[in-house]
Amino acid sequence: MQPTDHLFRLIKSLEPSEKGYFKKFASGYGKTQNYLLIFDAIDAQESYDEAALLHKFRKQPFSRQFSVAKNYLWELILKSQRQYRAEGSKFVQLNTLLENGEILFEKGLYDEAMRAWDKAAKLAEAYDEKPFQLDIETARRRYYIEMTASNWQTYSDPSYAKSAALLNSYGHMLNIQQKYVQIIQCIKTQPFFKTDEQRAEWARFMEDPILQVDREPEDFYGRLYFLYIHNIYHLLCRNKHEALAWIQKVVALWDAQPELKAIEPIKYISAVNNYLTNLFLLGEQDAYCQYVEQFNPPKGFSKSQSAVIFEHVWVMRSNYYVLKKDIAGYGKMIADTLPDIHNYGPLINQVRLLIIKYSMASYYTFIGEIEQSNNLLTEIVESKEVALRKDLQSVSRVLQMINHFEAGNLMLLEHLMRSSKHFMRRNDMYYETEKLFFKHFSLLMKAPDKTARKAVASQMHAEILENFNNNDAERFVFDSMHLMEWIEKYM
Repeated sequence: MQPTDHLFRLIKSLEPSEKGYFKKFASGYGKTQNYLLIFDAIDAQESYDEAALLHKFRKQPFSRQFSVAKNYLWELILKSQRQYRAEGSKFVQLNTLLENGEILFEKGLYDEAMRAWDKAAKLAEAYDEKPFQLDIETARRRYYIEMTASNWQTYSDPSYAKSAALLNSYGHMLNIQQKYVQIIQCIKTQPFFKTDEQRAEWARFMEDPILQVDREPEDFYGRLYFLYIHNIYHLLCRNKHEALAWIQKVVALWDAQPELKAIEPIKYISAVNNYLTNLFLLGEQDAYCQYVEQFNPPKGFSKSQSAVIFEHVWVMRSNYYVLKKDIAGYGKMIADTLPDIHNYGPLINQVRLLIIKYSMASYYTFIGEIEQSNNLLTEIVESKEVALRKDLQSVSRVLQMINHFEAGNLMLLEHLMRSSKHFMRRNDMYYETEKLFFKHFSLLMKAPDKTARKAVASQMHAEILENFNNNDAERFVFDSMHLMEWIEKYM
């Protein structure tokens, strides 16, 4: 059987500071020298090679039970990570307090155990972690029932009532979260409602009693998903003022919870990103730029968190430079962040990584670096990671056509146009802008001279601009590729 590389991947995921912490941590666990030898040997490998490790350690007794040694090292690393991340992980904090109470209880230190559980309860309430609150109530009841000599129901009955209320609140939150998952799936596949039938279907969805405005939950996560649902619905309807009002409530909800913002940097920056996306989609350009200029991104507690924060901030700032029409600033940002894109790439959501690549391709097209742009666009068009983002592949195909036109590859363009149109129609992505673009682009290709091209480009510009003025959603999709600026080159 092929040896697994999970230990190798875990070790390679550690930051230098985490590796240093592990070595200090492991030194306090008795006979750990052998495990540190394995740790260093694996860390030195470029790719996992168990045969090489077995050969290296062939004279060591642990080589005869190498899988056991690897499992022990795996558990030891995870144990060190739990301690390393204690301050940055709410789950580690809560588990530690819960376990501390359990240990103290078993030692007969009942008052101290209750203090640990009381502290855990306050923290769990601040983090709106109902499963932990339920566990803590169970632990407290153990004290009341087992250790209180008389009238323990005076304490246990309110505890049971509190648990029942927590269960009810948690169940309600899960129902709302399930609704959120349904509508988020919709907006990930399309930027707005395409038909009256869709609009009517989702209007019925919003009639669910748990989504009525007068039933806004009081708990943090229930309210968060409730607000998101209303925001997404109005965004899909393109009800500008309503969508903005709901997403502003989302940001205000986070701003009112500094503890949660600090401990949940990914969920917080996602909320900020959603707010900015709303501003971008709905044409609030000045508000978008002002927010980005003053925004101070949160810090991640690990490389994976830092990667997610990086990609969110990258997209925010790329849109900022597009809105500011600051091509020089955009180029500098791309150049400055290329090492981070390479470093964080494997840890970034692959669809989001493709969005970054598309933004870079648009920039390269704009400055005339056609080959660099096409290399990135090919990755997007051929990617298997965009099942939910066919719109990204569609606009990438349009940008490819522009690139090949600029490069004079007219023979290749005929095939590319046919395949692109077929792709868009098959995936229900053939909107009005695409129709206008294809109509005039075909004429532009056949124009015999500069004067004829100017006439076609002028008509193309006028018709697409009129469409954009009537449809903000379609303009947003093509703003990032500087479509209008490209057409204006030929006018």
